[in-house]
Amino acid sequence: MTDQNAQQAAPKTNEGADLVAEVRDFIATRKLLNLASLTEDGQPHASTAPFLAADGNFYLYISELSEHCANLMAHNKASVIFNADEADTKQAFARLRVTFNVVANTIGRGEDLWQQRIGQLREKFGPVMDHLKDLEDFHLFELQPSAGRYVKGFGQAYALEGLEKQVALHLTDGHREKNDAA
Repeated sequence: MTDQNAQQAAPKTNEGADLVAEVRDFIATRKLLNLASLTEDGQPHASTAPFLAADGNFYLYISELSEHCANLMAHNKASVIFNADEADTKQAFARLRVTFNVVANTIGRGEDLWQQRIGQLREKFGPVMDHLKDLEDFHLFELQPSAGRYVKGFGQAYALEGLEKQVALHLTDGHREKNDAA
């Protein structure tokens, strides 16, 4: 069964709102996200960037000198992952993680939202933003999350519909034991 079919077949949990709040709380403890973007010729590229989570979206303030900035300008679809620290992970196969597909849009310097998010980035990352905000090669990207996955451990995987919808579907299909009778 494909992931998409598994998500469609999975029953909605009664704890959807609690799980989405748990995901938000976990993301709030992170300073960096891992980003999978596409190069201009469609090749995958993995990177890491400081981020801000606000109003159900993620914000990156990144330089044109970085490959991921050029990638987001060329292709607005990407994926992000937030991982628990390895030091806090007892079982590597069941590491706590959250992934989302995202659509990236650039927020222009003249927009009120640009000023607001730069102020919030300064609150989160400190005075370094006073210098970075004036560098013209830096761009503010808004990443709008859609389909996602929250993995808390073995047998605890949930499909998410962004950060704003109070929906989490428990994924119960997928693991199969080897059949020795064959």
